[in-house]
Amino acid sequence: MDNPSTQSSSQTFIELSGQTLAKVALLGVGLGLVSWLLTMLIRQVVFVPLFCGDPANAACVGATGSAGVLALIVTGIIGLLGLVRLGVYRPLLVALAAAISLWGMSLWIGSMQWYEALAWSIVLYALTYVLYTWLVRPRAFGFALGAVLVAVVLSRIVIAL
Repeated sequence: MDNPSTQSSSQTFIELSGQTLAKVALLGVGLGLVSWLLTMLIRQVVFVPLFCGDPANAACVGATGSAGVLALIVTGIIGLLGLVRLGVYRPLLVALAAAISLWGMSLWIGSMQWYEALAWSIVLYALTYVLYTWLVRPRAFGFALGAVLVAVVLSRIVIAL
């Protein structure tokens, strides 16, 4: 009879191979690139022509942030589909947590040079998706949800600083 104190970690955590984690990181890299490109495209094609006849217009001032939110929603859906395709455990929780953590990133990187903003977008998406893919591994949903919530709250605090 097995002693509960000697249970292997495979019974407590869902197995996650290094190869899958690398694929999630590559998915994050792609999502970071897509998010940055979509933000710039939506800003230049939709918001600037519609709202920026007067640069002091409030909609024009918030064009990057609004475009970033739309891009984040699209990349969140793409990320969810990618995680499902990779067979990641609890993909919806990962995608939602990543979207909440990255919400408003376009405002933070919007004032940077394009290559700096692109690099930060890629790095932050990759790290965020890897982090949450790692954190959802506990079999006990409550524990996984708690770990994800702590990480989301900490990420929002860091962003607010």
